[in-house]
Amino acid sequence: MLNATQQFRDAIQSAGLIPPEVIEADGTLHRFASSGKHGDDAGWYALHDDGIPAGSFGDWRSGFSQTWRADIGRKLTPAEDAAHRAKVEAMRRERDAAIARERAAAVDKAVAIWNAAKPAPVDHAYLTRKTIKPSGARLHGDALVIPMRDGGDIHSLQFIGPDGGKRFLTGGRVTGCYFTIGNPNGAAALCIAEGFATGATIHEATGYPVAVAFNAGNLGAVAKTLRGRFPDLPLILCGDFDKSGSGQKAATEAAQAVGGRAALPDFTPDELAGEKPPSDFNDLAQLRGADAVGQAIAEASAPGRATHLADPAKAPAGEYASCVELLRGSDVKPEAVTWLWPGWLAAGKMHVLGGAPGTGKTTISMALAATVTTGGRWPDGSRSPVGNVVIWSGEDDPADTLVPRLALSGADMTRVYFIADVFDGDGRRSFDPARDMEPLRRELTEIGDVRLLIVDPIVSAVIGDSHKNAEVRRSLQPLVDLAAFMRCALLGITHFSKGTGGRDPVERLTGSLAFGALARVVMVAAKHQEEGEDGRTVRLFIRAKSNIGPDDGGFEYDLHQGELKAYPGIFASSVLWGDAVEGAARELLATADATSDDGEGGTQADARRFLSDLLADGSMPVKSIRADADGAGYSWATIRRAQKALGIEAVKEGGHFGNGKQQWVWKLLVTEGAQAEHLQTDSLKALKNVEDAQQKELSTFRLIR
Repeated sequence: MLNATQQFRDAIQSAGLIPPEVIEADGTLHRFASSGKHGDDAGWYALHDDGIPAGSFGDWRSGFSQTWRADIGRKLTPAEDAAHRAKVEAMRRERDAAIARERAAAVDKAVAIWNAAKPAPVDHAYLTRKTIKPSGARLHGDALVIPMRDGGDIHSLQFIGPDGGKRFLTGGRVTGCYFTIGNPNGAAALCIAEGFATGATIHEATGYPVAVAFNAGNLGAVAKTLRGRFPDLPLILCGDFDKSGSGQKAATEAAQAVGGRAALPDFTPDELAGEKPPSDFNDLAQLRGADAVGQAIAEASAPGRATHLADPAKAPAGEYASCVELLRGSDVKPEAVTWLWPGWLAAGKMHVLGGAPGTGKTTISMALAATVTTGGRWPDGSRSPVGNVVIWSGEDDPADTLVPRLALSGADMTRVYFIADVFDGDGRRSFDPARDMEPLRRELTEIGDVRLLIVDPIVSAVIGDSHKNAEVRRSLQPLVDLAAFMRCALLGITHFSKGTGGRDPVERLTGSLAFGALARVVMVAAKHQEEGEDGRTVRLFIRAKSNIGPDDGGFEYDLHQGELKAYPGIFASSVLWGDAVEGAARELLATADATSDDGEGGTQADARRFLSDLLADGSMPVKSIRADADGAGYSWATIRRAQKALGIEAVKEGGHFGNGKQQWVWKLLVTEGAQAEHLQTDSLKALKNVEDAQQKELSTFRLIR
């Protein structure tokens, strides 16, 4: 068996770092050249050799760290395991404290050096060789000095010698730090590049402000920091064209993470065939001038999931033209889930909202959209980040249904976008998810800051049989990938299948089980058949499944009918959130599933109740009613008989918002006789007297924005 020191050395090397020649097992923090280059001290380690040897190591330049324990040829006893864990925790605290002390000392030293430095001369040897301007750099001794900031604070410095040799201030922080050339405020775009010379070259060629990240491993951290500071500013990640592919990969992944675009220098095979092949945008400018740099930046594109090949000349061909990308576990840095609404809506994940017709699923989704567009408060009181919302509706018209509901919910309509028709060589046609996902991705990238994508109903994205797992997964995967790429929450709306009361809520979703399986969070909306003590219909918004957080609890809610102040005579529904509820979804839905015995039973009674619930909040287009009925498993003949029994009136309406369109809608009227008991009394009162209804509802429920 290898001794502990050799095992530790091998572990460092296996992580992609070059281990130091001498390793001290004294438990203190040591620096070493993780790149193997003279003067580099980015690597660090601490090794204890008392008892069972253990240690940790990492690279402060990339932020990588790893713990280690010696292989002693057997499993640890419980006592040994506990002692080891305590030792590792103590080492972590010692390491963090030592790094914090070093960084604090580095900040003081960096500020002092920067304040004492003079502006760099334009004829500095490095600037002359790179044919760039100083761009704010200063001179310390004979070296250019570049401040490394996070916001306005200096955390470290980079020194560039006349010969191009680079080093960082010992102990200073690199991850997330950058140097800005130009002013991003009011700019058309912000470029992010690896090195100072590359950044200066891009700025001089394009006029765009540039953030210098100092190395490829820092591109992602800087991009995320700047996305937080400039949420609406297009970001262009400018990668180096490295033979190893590290620059291409880093720029692509960073662009994916922030919804930006990636740009790479475009070299010819002859240019790449030299003894020292070019790699960055400064090399491109030296070879073909500033115009070539400007053209490459202008052609920046939003990357897909695949990374760029390191060397196009080595691209596989013929029978083996496809290649599979493998990610080594040690190369994947763990990340926390990013939440729009903690526990409910997660960035980059798919969510499903299901429920029976008439529960207000679409109205709920519009309320969630309104909260995102205004940065309002969620039902639990937490605040949403502000962002854009994109809606694809296969049933409801934006003008007469969705926009009124959004407006009544207080949405910022400048941040709402509806997916409409597609224009291509064949003319104008409907959006087709099988063909148009890439054009949609480009549009979403262009508007930027998309936080929520709503698909209503989610089954409209399925090409083929929505009851077959394979076809559902194949159809929805592009949407899931799009949400992950844009870092936005995907919310799909769907129905409950008929006759599934009492089953697990996720199993009640219409169609294949793949809808619930693909979703990371499943939410359901339900309505009690019996009124509460205050005469109000009790509605529940519940979390039925979550792979990334709590999977229970929810909120009461009510649907409120109101008139749009800016458009008198136009009514819409909105959500009034109530108290939080606790418990598992299946238990909370048990009461809502219970139905009173009206002595009739059978499909017709169910159909009448279905229509009463569906129309309780106002008139609906016949085409939407038919779609809901199909989704709930009712034949159209049964629905027509229920319409007649309830005295539902069919009329033509339309022309709202100047679209001039009319369509058939059904209206549920109060009539004498047995059918009146199927109507939603509170909702009808609200329609008769909106002002009184608002006062009554606001006394119990609150509208949160």
